Amino acid sequence: MGRDGGSPLRSLAVYTCFTYAVSWTSWGLWGMLPAGPSALGTVLFVLGGLGPFLVGVALTYRSRRQARSWLGAIFRIQVPIRYYVAALALPIAVILVAGTVHTVVFDGRLALEALPGSYEYPLFLGFIVLFGGGLEEPGWRGYLLPQLQQRYSALVAALVVGVVWAGWHFPLFVLPGTVQSQMSLVLYIPQILAMSVILTWLTNAVGGSVVPAILLHAGGNAVLNYYPVGGVTGATSALGLGLLVTTLLGVASLLVVACRPSDLAPHST
Repeated sequence: MGRDGGSPLRSLAVYTCFTYAVSWTSWGLWGMLPAGPSALGTVLFVLGGLGPFLVGVALTYRSRRQARSWLGAIFRIQVPIRYYVAALALPIAVILVAGTVHTVVFDGRLALEALPGSYEYPLFLGFIVLFGGGLEEPGWRGYLLPQLQQRYSALVAALVVGVVWAGWHFPLFVLPGTVQSQMSLVLYIPQILAMSVILTWLTNAVGGSVVPAILLHAGGNAVLNYYPVGGVTGATSALGLGLLVTTLLGVASLLVVACRPSDLAPHST
């Protein structure tokens, strides 16, 4: 039985429908606003990004579970320090590997002087943790993943969450001004699936806390500004994104091989 009293598949369907409804409605309203920055536009866009988390909280209350204890569990900060290090270092390592291949193998031109200063990276990271993609994790890995792992292996659950997560982003591919509108959907989907496996491993490794996953998710977004060949423009190009996806798939594959697909966690934590 799922934690909300129904089957995992029912939990998946209910969570997906409500999350898509909240986020897609918010983004649709944002897309209908006049072009240009506005306070209302910012609120609607951020609200759309909060959809996975807000629906997770609402469904937890609805199931008569103690929302406070659930929030305390998924936001537990006392986890082994090595997983914080992994969460912070992995996005940088992926960018360096993909950027090096882009430069050495495909003759990409480095333009490091055009990239933001390194001192700005914590600002990008903090902003995304508080207002961006990082706040999706309490929903995807904090609520939906445990529901599915009640019945399915961690690998299967990770891939299912990845499919839902990828589909959730679809409106952003047609709304102008988003990072996704500059990306290939064909490459974006395997990127999301690989990231879902990695984030599942990280969450399971620390016993369900999503704090390291929030940092990794935020870092994966923030570090695009530092792609060595063209910054965000280079990272979202077909070649740049393809190299990033290939690198992420390699990391995800290594984790599946190194850990049991049933739990996607280190054998000793």
